[in-house]
Amino acid sequence: MSLALAAVAIAMSQTSAGEINMRVFKINDHLISFYDGRPAQTPRSPGAHNWADYGALDVGVSTYVIHRGDRALVYDTFPTAQEARWVRDYLAKAGIKHFTLVNSHWHLDHVGGNAVYADVDRIATDRAIHLLNAKKAAIEAGTEWGPPAINPLVEPNIGIAGPTNFYVEDIKVELRPVNIHSEDGLVIYLPSDRILLAGDTLEDTVTFIAEPENVVTQYENMQALRQWDIDRILPNHGNPDVIAHGGYQKTLIDATLDYLREVIVRSHDPDYLQGTLEDYVGDSVNKGWVSIWWAYREPHKANLSKVSEVFRNRPIPELQH
Repeated sequence: MSLALAAVAIAMSQTSAGEINMRVFKINDHLISFYDGRPAQTPRSPGAHNWADYGALDVGVSTYVIHRGDRALVYDTFPTAQEARWVRDYLAKAGIKHFTLVNSHWHLDHVGGNAVYADVDRIATDRAIHLLNAKKAAIEAGTEWGPPAINPLVEPNIGIAGPTNFYVEDIKVELRPVNIHSEDGLVIYLPSDRILLAGDTLEDTVTFIAEPENVVTQYENMQALRQWDIDRILPNHGNPDVIAHGGYQKTLIDATLDYLREVIVRSHDPDYLQGTLEDYVGDSVNKGWVSIWWAYREPHKANLSKVSEVFRNRPIPELQH
């Protein structure tokens, strides 16, 4: 089987989430996106909520593989082991024999399939390993985010605290810890391509504000990210059509900065919690930087609620443009 396949769609039943609808996008001769989810909007049945379907697969999940010869670096493992197994089997059939796993951060939709890579080295930040260890019992019991449980949870076994270079044969891979979206974040920069594998630091339509108490710091860190020499951005949650055609321009960072700035500076407005997704991203949509996806309406409302609570009794900080 050739790794040059541009796209594949397959459905397979699984017990813990919806059907697998895996798409495989060749970004270049050494980088592949595996993409699942982002279904059309349908009514939600009462009591059917689970974090894998709602909050992950409904916005779409992409994981990435950097490969050369018979070696591959896998960046995140989807919400479920079934999806991760699909990817590993695909790669094995294509001739990959040696794997290394990198987790972008501790959130469950990025580590759900780690057990499929229990026999190889698994890299994350020291902070991510600490958080996963502390939450392991709850994650395996299905009480951390609710069902589905990830059991067993296989944690990364190699921690890093600072920028670290890794090589997939002759391909230089820069592992860069960042406190954006979550304090334990780890993005990948490919200097030869000027490509950023962004994890959850950036999303289309909007970022999930997972740590509202750190939102100002993370906004400032994203401003620093804007200064990197980036040509294309590939997020873990984004529009599959954009990812399939090589990824986002640097304006995805601009769109996210604009969104975060507005979420922060408007937080004392009397009608703040009534602000719609379109109110906050309309300008970026008109510029073609991002697009409206229905599954981001609830996360946007949650973002407003969390930031409102943080700044309820605090002055709004001055933010640099």
